[in-house]
Amino acid sequence: MSPDKVYLSPLHIRLGLITYFVKAMDKNSAGFTYSKNKFPRVSDAKITEGVFVGLQIRKLIEDVKFEDRLNEVDKAT
Repeated sequence: MSPDKVYLSPLHIRLGLITYFVKAMDKNSAGFTYSKNKFPRVSDAKITEGVFVGLQIRKLIEDVKFEDRLNEVDKAT
């Protein structure tokens, strides 16, 4: 099977990584507040715990503005 056609595994890995990444972020940083503003219908508790669905993760990863707002420690992560 071609690796280009396997979607579940990389997305599943990203789900876990994004959850740990958001939990480790500084809650007062510009990147964290941007993620809260990007998804206004998602509760603050879900964002704080890093609970995102696949489509939200794709939007967050592909968003250049989110990457620009991250501090140096988060960018290195």
